[in-house]
Amino acid sequence: MCRRFAIDLDWDAVAERFAVDGEEVDVPALPGPSYGVSPKQTIAVVAQGRDGRRHLTGAKWSLIPRWSTTDDLPYPTYNARVESAASKPTFADSTRAMRCVIPASGYFEWHGSRPFYFHAVDEAPLPMAGLYSWWRASSSAPWMLTATIITCEAVAGPATVHDRMPMMVTSGVRDAWLDPAVDGSTLLSRVHDAGESLSRALAFHEVAPLDGDGPELIRPVVREEPLRLF
Repeated sequence: MCRRFAIDLDWDAVAERFAVDGEEVDVPALPGPSYGVSPKQTIAVVAQGRDGRRHLTGAKWSLIPRWSTTDDLPYPTYNARVESAASKPTFADSTRAMRCVIPASGYFEWHGSRPFYFHAVDEAPLPMAGLYSWWRASSSAPWMLTATIITCEAVAGPATVHDRMPMMVTSGVRDAWLDPAVDGSTLLSRVHDAGESLSRALAFHEVAPLDGDGPELIRPVVREEPLRLF
């Protein structure tokens, strides 16, 4: 699973990378730098409207389906498993037509009680696969954008730390993934397979137990003896 990640990104550069027009970057709604983002906090999403225009804006990290009568669900929705996203009632509608990319500087996974930080070797933003949903408490209440990160079985190095990891959306499948006219239930396997090469190339290192919120959270732990996971 992915339940903590880091965001310290240049939003103009993110917009350019994901082909978002500058006029569609909602800067006030985007999160500030954070190195320990947790569920229900604000994250960034890149999504595409039916008019074909892409948007970069903020969303609550924990998806609330439009049909829910409450935003306090009895189960966590910050992650959606790729194996069941198309069939689970909470995520099915979003899988079909409300998909997004969630940019991150890196993410954390735990091996037992030891946290590890994963990131791209070149420090490029990680294009994590996501789903989004608009929800409001009543017909007179404002709409709230919510989102979840899709996870898949971990591979290669990441699999030595944890059995799950975020699914990545590579540039070759990005257009189809973001296009609401394409039924996402037919895309999940294709996007998963395309993202595996990026997942295998991730760099990672152990970090200190997460406490507070600053760049120190992603600094490597210096050990006097070789790292042994098993």
